[in-house]
Parts: sequence; structure tokens; C-alpha cells
Amino acid sequence: MIRAANDAFAEVFDCDRETVAGSRIDEVLTSPGEAVAGNTPPEEINEQVREGEVTGAKVRRETTNGARTFLFRGIPYAENGTVRAFGIYTDVTEIERRERHVKVLDRLLRHNLRNDLGVVIGRAENVIDRTDDPVIEEEATSLVEAANRLIGLSNTAKRIRRIIENPADERSETAVAALLDSVADDARDRFPEATIGAAADGADLTVLATSDLRLALEELVENAVVHGGEAPTVELRAEPFDAAPDEWVDLLVVDDGPGIPEAERAAVTGARDITQLQHGSGLGLWLVRWAVESVGGDVGFERRDDRTVVRLRLRRATAE
Repeated sequence: MIRAANDAFAEVFDCDRETVAGSRIDEVLTSPGEAVAGNTPPEEINEQVREGEVTGAKVRRETTNGARTFLFRGIPYAENGTVRAFGIYTDVTEIERRERHVKVLDRLLRHNLRNDLGVVIGRAENVIDRTDDPVIEEEATSLVEAANRLIGLSNTAKRIRRIIENPADERSETAVAALLDSVADDARDRFPEATIGAAADGADLTVLATSDLRLALEELVENAVVHGGEAPTVELRAEPFDAAPDEWVDLLVVDDGPGIPEAERAAVTGARDITQLQHGSGLGLWLVRWAVESVGGDVGFERRDDRTVVRLRLRRATAE
């Protein structure tokens, strides 16, 4: 039974807040006829509220602008021995639409795009095998390289989605020295032309992280090698954060390359809005940022002694 409603409720559900008092909620709010996945039946919500349970449910209700999806929260309280509740409706229709759009785009990236690019690569490689013309061979090789870059973007986008959806409570203690050594060893096998080292200031350093931390470090090392010239040098370091050494650890990826363009760094850190003409050339740095921020850390960029330093600051596992 409705005791009172605010102006927003009356406007959204097209009712008079004065006369609606005393009416049953199910007489005022109606559900659309179609079945909606995840939509909680009104009678189930009513029963939970009557039992004095804090209730959270997704509901579909008719409004002045048609059927909309709401997050309903019922917060019970006792008054003179009677269970009453505050009912809060939050319109999440646009959020659900955006989620559906993201899923559709993700499906297109993972299936349609990859399949079509596979055809492009196969046809271009056939051209390379069958031509003796160096100009045609060079053009076909460029096609293969461009298609492989797009496939790489698709793979990175898939990893980013998993990072965003991965709950932070899956964090575990990660031994920093062992992680840096392992990443460096794998990178030496992949990039024999590069000099890659690893050093941790304290063999007992541990951080709270997920397995995505390794992905972030691998992405930074690969980026440093690819953009670092013919014989790049990359070093992985770890050291306690000076201002709070008992709480935070800095993981550093240092290279002697030309550095990350300021526009790309500003877009990733949020210092500049993303536009068509000012955005990162790839998704790698976004993967790094979200992998670190998902466990409560942060990312920083700087230049030290003509070297590029990317800092990942993470909470120490020993901190309370």
C-alpha cells in the first residue's frame, strides 16, 4: 500500500501524488505484457517486502514514455510494530541498451571481423606466393600486416572486456620478483633482438593483484620493444612507494625508446577527452590502465634521464 510518493514518481508513472496515497502499488504500476528475462514478478517483490527483507530486483514497468526497465530497491523499517518500506525506482533502461550494444559489437569483433580478416590474409598470402613483382609483393605484405594488427586489436578488446567484468575480490597475493622474472624470460624468447632485464628492490615484495597484472606488464614490454628501434633495452623494476612503503609498491617498466606520445598518455589518464582525432592508436594502454585500476591501483607515465617510465602502483599484500 502506497503511503506517499514524491514528484518524480508521479511524473514518471503519470499519477497524482496526493490521490495515489492509499492505493495498492500493483494498481498504480503495471507491467508490460511481454516476458522479459530477469524481470522479477511483482508478487515476489511484495512478499519479500512484507517479510521485512531488503529487496533488490530488476523490474519492467509502464511509464509516461512507454515500458522502461528499473532497478527496484525495497528498504524495510519498523513503525509501531508494522513493517513498512521505502521503495526506490532507478531507471536503468539506457544502461541496459548500452550493454546490449557492447555485446553486439563484441560479437562482431570476435566473429565477423576475425573471419573476414582471415580471408583477407589468406588471399594476400596467395598473391605473395604467386607474384614475382616486388611492388605487388610489398602491397600484399602490407595488407597482411594491417589485417594482423586488426586481429590483435580484437584480441585486446576481448581481454579488456574480461578485465572489466572480472570482480576485484578475486585478488590474490602475487610475488613481485617471480612475476617480473617470468615476464622478462618470456619476452626474451619472443624478442631476441631486445635486451630485457628484471630487478625487484626486495625479494619479499608481494602485491594484491589478479592474473591480469601479467597481461599489463606483457603489453608494456611489447609496446616498448616494438617502438624502441632495432635493439631496444627494457627493464622491469619494483620498489616500495617512497611516501608509503608499507602500503604500496611501484612496478616500473623502463625503456630507452622515444616515449609514449603525450596525446595518447593524456587520453588514457583522463587528462584529455577522447575525440576522433585525439585517441590512442591502440588498446594496449587501456588494457594496462583497467587491469591495474580493477584492483585499486593506478598508472603513471614520466621521463627519467631520457628514458620512458611507466609506473604501476599496487597495494602491498602485507598492508592491512
